[in-house]
Parts: sequence; C-alpha cells; structure tokens
Amino acid sequence: MAVSNEDDDFWYSSEKRSFCFESSESDNLFGVSKSGTAQLRAGISNIQVTDSSPKYDEPQWSSKPLLSIISDNALAKILEAEKLQYIPDESSSIQPDVTLKKMLMGHAHSLEQYKSLASKTALLDAAIKSGNGNAILGVTIFIKRTLKRSLVQKLLIERPEALYTYINYLSKRMCTSEICDLLTAQGKTTEAAIKCTSIIVKNTDKGEGSIDILLTKITKHCNMMFSSLPDCRETTFVWSWVKLLEWQKNAHNKFSEPLKYNASALECLRLACKDCWGAPESSTHSPLWLVQNQEISPRQYQKIAITTRASVQSWDDIDNLLHKKGWLGGKKLQTNLPIEEVLKLLQDHQAPSGIIEKFLNYVDSGKRLEVAKNLNCHKAVINILAAQGDRTALLEYKASLRPQSEEYFYVESVLCSHSVRWRN
Repeated sequence: MAVSNEDDDFWYSSEKRSFCFESSESDNLFGVSKSGTAQLRAGISNIQVTDSSPKYDEPQWSSKPLLSIISDNALAKILEAEKLQYIPDESSSIQPDVTLKKMLMGHAHSLEQYKSLASKTALLDAAIKSGNGNAILGVTIFIKRTLKRSLVQKLLIERPEALYTYINYLSKRMCTSEICDLLTAQGKTTEAAIKCTSIIVKNTDKGEGSIDILLTKITKHCNMMFSSLPDCRETTFVWSWVKLLEWQKNAHNKFSEPLKYNASALECLRLACKDCWGAPESSTHSPLWLVQNQEISPRQYQKIAITTRASVQSWDDIDNLLHKKGWLGGKKLQTNLPIEEVLKLLQDHQAPSGIIEKFLNYVDSGKRLEVAKNLNCHKAVINILAAQGDRTALLEYKASLRPQSEEYFYVESVLCSHSVRWRN
C-alpha cells in the first residue's frame, strides 16, 4: 500500500496532468486548463500575417557559348567517344553456324546483326561450306544489298561458287548489265559476252515477228560487246549468226514451210535446197549463196542437197550435183561424201534401181559385191557374180530370191546365157 500512495503523489504533484476521471471536465482538457487555452488563443490571434515571405537571393548565371570554352575538334572527339560507349558488342550476337542452321531448316532468322565486313565474309564462307545453293544465294543478295559495289565484286571474285550461283540468279532475271560487270571485273570479257548472248536468245519471245526482235537485240549486243573482241573466235561466229538472222528476216516468206524461230544454218539450207534450187548464186535465196556466207562445208552441203532433192524425187538434180564434166566432155564423179554414204541416202529415199546401180559402179571392186548385198540391189549382185563367173554363188543367191519376181527371172536368164564364161 505504501507503493500505491507514492504513485498517487507523483501523478497529483505534476504540473501537467493527464486525463483523470476524478477531475472536473470544466477545469482542464488533456492537461491544459481553460485559462491556459484562452491565453493560447489570444496569442495566436495577435500574430500578424504579412504578404512578404522570406526571399532568397537567386544566383545570377552567366551563359557563355559552348564553342568559346572548347574547340570544335575537342567537342567532336568527346561526342564520338560518347557514341562508342553505347555500341553493343557485335561479336556476342554473331554466330554464322547458328544462323546458317536456321536458314537451312527454314526457321526464322535475321542477318541484320552482321554489320561488319568480317562478319559478312564469315557468313558467306559458312554458306559456301554448306554447299546449299539457296543459302549461298540468300547471303550473297544480303551482302550485295549492304556493301558497296567494289567490295561485293571482290568477295564474289574470290569465291567462284558464290559468283556463279549469283550469275545464275541474275540470268533468270535478264540482268545482263550486272552479269557483264561481274565477269568483266574478273577478266572474263568473252564469257560475259557469250553469257549475255545466251540470255537474250532464251528470253526473246518466239511468236510472230520474233526474228526482227531477236535481230535488233543481238545486233545491239554485238556492237557493244563483241566489237571489242576482234581476235576472239566466238566473234566471227556471232557475226555470222547475225547475217543468218538477216537472211531469215528477208526469206521467211519465200518457203513452202514456216521458218522456225532461230533456225540453224543447215535448216535454212534445207529449205533453200527444197524451194530455191537452181537460183543464181548471186541471189540471196540461192543455196550456194547461203553456203558461202555461212561457211557451210562442201560435205554438209552435198548431204543436205542429196537428202532434200531425193525427198522430192529430183534424181536428175542429184546426178548433176555429183557429176562434173571431164576434159573430153564425159562426166566425172565429184563428191565430198563416201560413195557408200551416197548410196545409203539414195536407198533411204527409195531411189530407182538404175540410179543406185549407176553410183554403185563407183564403189571399189573389192567391196562392190558386199555393198550391193547390203543395199538389197539384187540386179547389181547378179551382174557382179556373173562378171566373176561364179555360177555356184549365183545359184545360192537365186535361192534367196522370191520366186516369180523380176529379180528371179533375171537371174535365170543370166544362168542360161551362153555369153558368160563360168568358172565352176
């Protein structure tokens, strides 16, 4: 109880009292008496609020131009160094093998992170190593789009696989100018000219009037490319072809058959031999004019002429073609083909037996019998055996003939002839 009395003395002896239920509410509020509260209110009312608030002196900044403090050169270096600090590490995102694997598998990929020449070169080498044409072409097109022309040409010239893959791509799109630039930069001017010529021919419309269009394109191309290659073997060939196109343009309506698009010189010769045989050599439609201007060999000319004239059964033309007048007015065989080949052509076109026998006499006597048998020229075989006096061989040959045929009766008449001197 003594302790309790001491606590009461402490609380009741303090200047400021806490709320006590025993005290009257009218005397104080939270330890503050009414009289004290009144004094506090009066003090606050007497405070005069003025409009002037404390003002602080603002610092006066003096602005000067930046270039008066630092030079242009120093500022440029500072800005450049600032940029370099924010350049991302390219090497961390460049993985040619991973990118190439995505390309080959058809997965989504991007080549934009390959910004430097070294990274693009590594990507192209990886594509070439894979051997996949689509990958090589895709990387090459990306490099062509993102590098300057001289660097692209240098990379492709050093890598033939990429070069010819890209050239094939350009060929399908008729980009002849770019193909010429690439191959010419590699020193392959002749190849560039021939390649572009081939592209023009393949991509020219084969419809009506196509010869005129092709002739115009080829003439322009030859003047541009082949005029600088006078010593090139192909130059002579191409200009000869231009002359052939000009001949086709002027003669296409002279023939009974339609002239095919880009027909060969031998096809044109065949049509000329068929429809313009006997025309003067000075005439552009003459077969001989075509032979001379297209440098067709005599052997080719004779073979086509024999075949063509035999197809229309003009046997006299063939006889005149292969025989020339001799010194004494006689005829002499003049052919650039083996006589066996001439006989085979005549047989294929069902020449009369008299024509075949006539040319069979020009065959060497040691081979004449064998050639006659191969040609099924029965009358010639019978005459050869009779001239040799080989009755036994003639009887054996008679057994191989069809009874009651013309050849069968002929061999019987020879066997019964008293003018033949038989050896057996």
